[in-house]
Amino acid sequence: MMSGMPEVRHFRARIQKQGLNPWVQVPGDVSHALQDFARSGRISVEGVLNDTVFHTTLMPIAGGGHRLFVNGGVRKAAGVAVGDRVTISLRPVDPGSSVPGDLESHLESLPGAPKAFLSLSPSHRRELIRYLEDARSRAARTQRIERIANHLLGKERPARRAKRVRSRPLWTCPRCGNRFVNKNQYHACGRFSVEEVFRDKPAEIRKLFDHFRKLVESCGPVTLVPYRDKVGFMVRVRFAGATPRRRWLDIGFWLTRRVDDPRFRRVETIYPNVHLHWLRVTETGQLDEQLAAWLEEAYACGRQEHLG
Repeated sequence: MMSGMPEVRHFRARIQKQGLNPWVQVPGDVSHALQDFARSGRISVEGVLNDTVFHTTLMPIAGGGHRLFVNGGVRKAAGVAVGDRVTISLRPVDPGSSVPGDLESHLESLPGAPKAFLSLSPSHRRELIRYLEDARSRAARTQRIERIANHLLGKERPARRAKRVRSRPLWTCPRCGNRFVNKNQYHACGRFSVEEVFRDKPAEIRKLFDHFRKLVESCGPVTLVPYRDKVGFMVRVRFAGATPRRRWLDIGFWLTRRVDDPRFRRVETIYPNVHLHWLRVTETGQLDEQLAAWLEEAYACGRQEHLG
């Protein structure tokens, strides 16, 4: 191991399954040892499972521990299945420390890409690196490097393919009635109402939501999608949502660009051109013209106008 690299942690665990997602429980001492590398509870790592190398993110669970999800590509490469005991080695990766070598090499091979990367804000660069480090296999990592490069160079999805995606009929789940772009898309089935979401919340929080709802609906026709504890807004895809709390309303929306503004509690990049922006609203004055402009931009994402 190179000098100065974080210490590798080793353990054995059984692959378990919850819903569609096989996982292993990270031992408490390993989780604690990697805690300094956590970002919002999540820890980017590179590891080895039975001689198979992978990159992933340890996900926080109640009680302060972490789970390591083991996707199908890693299981197939390692020759293991749910129920098997496996040997795992983990090394934490700090997504904010430096540009990964494979990403740096690829960008340097493309004219204009390094300059475009350096022109981004530090927080934007960190999020793109975190997006890369979340890849769970070598193939996925290679694909994400290509996506980051295309994003930096302004390359869009081919127009013909984009047109097919935008014109494809939505799939309706026969159980809950919710609609999705992809057929049989994984989701939590359930039929809820806005009233149920706000049943035990203060009237002031409901007023904030109603005001926010008017801002969203001023952008054009929308469909409300109530969940157990939040409400989503969609056109073809979900582009905004609101989660009521006892003392405030958490709202979020996604844009194809990252906006670094002090009003946002968090901006999370989950795809090179999908940036989730989160705000905490405590009074109607925060639901202003600037927010309305961002919501109009998000509404266009809901219509998938960014596809071409």
